[in-house]
Amino acid sequence: MEPKVKTMSKSEIDEFLNSQRVGLLSMTDGQSAYAVPLGYSYDGKDIYITIRNEGRKMDYINKNRNVCFVVYWIPEGFGIQKMSYKSVICDGKLEQITDPEGIKSAVRNSEKNLGLPEGAWDNLLEMTLKNLENSYFWKINVTNIGGQSV
Repeated sequence: MEPKVKTMSKSEIDEFLNSQRVGLLSMTDGQSAYAVPLGYSYDGKDIYITIRNEGRKMDYINKNRNVCFVVYWIPEGFGIQKMSYKSVICDGKLEQITDPEGIKSAVRNSEKNLGLPEGAWDNLLEMTLKNLENSYFWKINVTNIGGQSV
C-alpha cells in the first residue's frame, strides 16, 4: 500500500516550522546553485536566519536575493519501518535586517524558538546595534509556502 501524501494546512505548517530548528537555504547566482543548512526561527510570516557578511553565501546573495528555504523531518528507520515524512518549502526574498527594532524582534524571536531565555543573546544584540550596516540578521520575506506530510 502506497503512503498517502497530504497537503499541510497553514496551521500545520506553522506548528511544524516552530517545532524544527534547522533548514536548508538554497540560492543561485544565475549560473549555479548553492545550498547550506542554517538554524532559523519563524514568526508565522517570515523566517529569520543569521549569515556572516562574507564568503560564498554572500557572493550568491549579492547576485540574487531570491531563495528557497526547505525544512523537513524524516523519522528514524525511514523506508525500512516507516514511510512518513514532513516537509515545508518556502520561496522568498532575503532582506538584511539593519533597523534596531527589526534586529531586536529577530533576536527575541530566535531566543524563543531556540528555547533560550529572553536576554540570552543580549551581548550579540548590543554588538549588532553598534554596527547596524554589518548586521548578521536576515529574514526571508516568504512569498510562497507549502507543505506535505505522509
